[in-house]
Amino acid sequence: MNRSIHQVLAGACALVLAAIALTGTAFAAGTPAGTPITNQATVDYTDANGNPLQTLSNIVTTVVSQVSAVTVDPDRSSNATPGDVLYYAHTVTNNGNGNDTIDLTAVSSNAWATAIFFDADGSGTFTPGDVLATDTDGDTVPDTGVLGADGNYLILVRLTVPAGIASGAADTTTVTGTSNLAPFDSDTAIDTTTINAPDLSVVKSVLPAGPQPPLTVLTYTIVVTNNGLGNAASVVVTDPAPGFTTYVAGSITLNGGSLTDANLDDAGDFGFTAGNAVTVTIGTLAPGASATVTFQVTID
Repeated sequence: MNRSIHQVLAGACALVLAAIALTGTAFAAGTPAGTPITNQATVDYTDANGNPLQTLSNIVTTVVSQVSAVTVDPDRSSNATPGDVLYYAHTVTNNGNGNDTIDLTAVSSNAWATAIFFDADGSGTFTPGDVLATDTDGDTVPDTGVLGADGNYLILVRLTVPAGIASGAADTTTVTGTSNLAPFDSDTAIDTTTINAPDLSVVKSVLPAGPQPPLTVLTYTIVVTNNGLGNAASVVVTDPAPGFTTYVAGSITLNGGSLTDANLDDAGDFGFTAGNAVTVTIGTLAPGASATVTFQVTID
């Protein structure tokens, strides 16, 4: 009878040990790699005379394996004008349970030039001490160098916007961090760049319209409109007096206000900035804004 009880207890002990081993593995995801998890069961019992006895199980050991986990945060967005150089700040984190080296890439959806810098002072902006990320493990890809568990690496992703990009165009730059440990966990952050560039339209009309006899005074109207998403700066309208006509002195207007023909006393002149031409300096046109220039000539 005692032997049967001992066998039953031993069987129960084996089940307990199996459960402990499984439980230890399931909850050790954040435990440092290489940590041993050990456990030994104790069974207390008595014999037929009530004498206390104890039996120890064998020691079961599980060594925590290394797992890889990477985050790249946060997503960023910005507006830009053609020719701008932007820097997007991100934090690359080794969320695994051991040392890891994380490869870094930044790929523009429009194939615009990118580069990855180590943010040495952690300012989130590009400063002289910030240096290009290098390849420390010889796989030809820039990386973080060795990061301990929960270690961070601060980066700045440089994006160069080419000249001539149309207003409203957008780019998404995918910034990826990839573990060097199988199964090579990775994470991405997305940098979205929207181009706010000026886009001017110029519409010119004349009154009276249609065929006209000599000595008719023609009034030219030029409407300049910024249809883009960014300011248009240093806007200047130049319009030569057409052949077979004579400019009507003092006829220049800007947005309904009269301008003189003389040079440098206001925004307009005739014949000074450009020979035999009306020149009007509009300056800056905000998105959606318009400016109207008029002047007159007489048909010879």
